Amino acid sequence: MKIILAAKSVYPFHPFGGIQKYAYYFAKYLVQAGIDVEIVAPLDKGLPRTEYFEGIQYTLIGPRISSYLELPVGWLGVHWFGRRLARYLKDKQFDILHSFDMTGLYYLNVPGRKPVIAHIFSDNYLCNPITVTKYLSLFGYKPRDIKKTKVALSPFAGFKVIAQYPAQYFFKTKPMHRYLAGCERVLLEDEYFREEVVRLFRLDPGKVQVLPVGVDIGYMRQRTGACALTRAHLGFCAKDLVLLTVNRLAADKGVDQIIAALGLIRKRIPAKLVIIGKGYQEAQLLSLAAANALTEHVRLFKDVREEDLAGYYKVSDLYICAFSYPGSSASVLEAMAVGLPVVTTAQPWLVPAGRNGAFIPDNQPSTIARSVLTLAAQDLKAKGSACADIIKDYDWPQIARCARELYQKILSNS
Repeated sequence: MKIILAAKSVYPFHPFGGIQKYAYYFAKYLVQAGIDVEIVAPLDKGLPRTEYFEGIQYTLIGPRISSYLELPVGWLGVHWFGRRLARYLKDKQFDILHSFDMTGLYYLNVPGRKPVIAHIFSDNYLCNPITVTKYLSLFGYKPRDIKKTKVALSPFAGFKVIAQYPAQYFFKTKPMHRYLAGCERVLLEDEYFREEVVRLFRLDPGKVQVLPVGVDIGYMRQRTGACALTRAHLGFCAKDLVLLTVNRLAADKGVDQIIAALGLIRKRIPAKLVIIGKGYQEAQLLSLAAANALTEHVRLFKDVREEDLAGYYKVSDLYICAFSYPGSSASVLEAMAVGLPVVTTAQPWLVPAGRNGAFIPDNQPSTIARSVLTLAAQDLKAKGSACADIIKDYDWPQIARCARELYQKILSNS
């Protein structure tokens, strides 16, 4: 069985985040499950080519779009890549196209095509709320406004909505409907999103399934035990409450809200914040920390190697995810895999009844601070221990086995 995984960006060739790491880890464990896998993605800074990284075949084809994917015009880049992908796959021998975001849209039109899986995350089907009255360019306004919030648009919306959001409607929402309606399966990250996606796009619920974001539990625990990083290396002391967030520095990730919350938390208890990531918000975040006299209490690390991440989880007390809209986070799962309690705005399914932390309704600094202070007064180690039972359903080998069963079912039906 040969599976093509198509993604608009992928680790380690593009600036990476959770979805980029998803494609890599997913492919890695599919290979271990005995499946022949090829990842096809847009170019990085090099030429079109095939490479092998840790036993995974990567085919990089034009165009080069990673530099502007964060901008609204990134939708057009995905369309451009989707057309190139369809041409690349037209005469290729494989069994199933497993496509992330809208990358498989144009392959649906290829005569005699193979089955297509549309794998989407919340960020893929929601839209940036850039109205025609406020912005006249697909490129957006200022970087700090990009993806700050999201709106849910239906392809069956009325004229008033279409007139307000024409670019989103014609370049994203309408094509997304063709993509989801035309494929053989739609995969979502959690049941939490099923009702909304089925309702917005009027899908047959029977073709919609869940394949969660995963984490390599064994690897994370092994790396945590092997890492030598200590609080002293970061200039922290034993009494500090160490908060951690690992994200791209983009408006929708809410890192600015966490920094503002730190100022409120420090009025009550000594606390430090470790930020791991990079992105267009970097200068804004550093300025925010300085303006609130928090510079000495915030540590920003931009280029932490994947194998070194576990050390930062190990020295922390609490993980914070402050997304501005619901969605999975590989970093939250990594934190849970090593027994770190979490405060999150985005994944209620990962904190059932507050057993391992707290789910909060918004990412306002006061809400974050209040939740952190409440948890800090409790037994954080006990909260972290509860992660072990919750996280077991998100182990990559188990997810790969579920995917293999899905592939076999699709092929038997086709």
